[in-house]
Amino acid sequence: MNAQQTTIITPRRGWFDLDFWHLWRYRDLLLLFAMRDIKVRYKQTLLGPAWLILQPLALTAALTTVISGIAGISTGGHPAPIFYLTALVLWSYFSQVVSAASQVFIANGHLFSKIYFPRLVVPVSSLLSNSVALAIQLGVALAFLLWYQLTGKVDGLSWRLAFFPLVIIQVAAFSLAVGLCLGASTAKYRDTAHMTPFLIQIWLFVTPIIFPFSAIPEQYRTLTGFLNPLAVIIDEWRWCFFGTSAVGAPQIAAALVTTSVVLFIGVVIFQRVERTAMDML
Repeated sequence: MNAQQTTIITPRRGWFDLDFWHLWRYRDLLLLFAMRDIKVRYKQTLLGPAWLILQPLALTAALTTVISGIAGISTGGHPAPIFYLTALVLWSYFSQVVSAASQVFIANGHLFSKIYFPRLVVPVSSLLSNSVALAIQLGVALAFLLWYQLTGKVDGLSWRLAFFPLVIIQVAAFSLAVGLCLGASTAKYRDTAHMTPFLIQIWLFVTPIIFPFSAIPEQYRTLTGFLNPLAVIIDEWRWCFFGTSAVGAPQIAAALVTTSVVLFIGVVIFQRVERTAMDML
């Protein structure tokens, strides 16, 4: 006679009770949620995943025409299209993860109220689902870079290619941190759901996407790393493409400190809110 396995669910205790092994046990569900997001996003669309290519290209064309062509804002000596496109690839990943994680309780309330699984699985799955879009858009950016290299306008990629995963991990951690904080707030205050798209739009213009990080006065660059780690991450990303950067060790350290602190706070408040989220929804 086969022995039956019993799972005992007990309430979390303390402010920080993250069981990483518990998350690993639900890795199949994590992949399932990631696949669900990918399929739902482009279901019943004519162009399907082609939108992943058209969206950054269209926005790059608009920024090149308006910001660089008409406004004349400097791109740090780099060709405007590849300057904007490289940043938009990473920005798109950040904004998509934050948007998905901020709606986690509202969008999945019907699941959370019926079955138990670690709620953190859902926002983490958005990191995986959006990584597919990131990979496709990164391929487009590399193709543009190769074309500019052949025309002699930029240097090609070399050993800097190895730093792409490190920058992606950093932006994923910061995206998840911000998303968890907003998601926990949205469960209690629906105003956050209306505020998030506006916040992301504002964030676009205060991050070195339409202007180089070097445009920030040197005495404020470390403070920028503390207040907006994404600014440092974007410039690190551009360094992987172009080999030039205005970011130094103090700015990188500041960005890592803020990312770690916000991620810790995000996990803590997310775990606190998930205990009573279904009562508030």
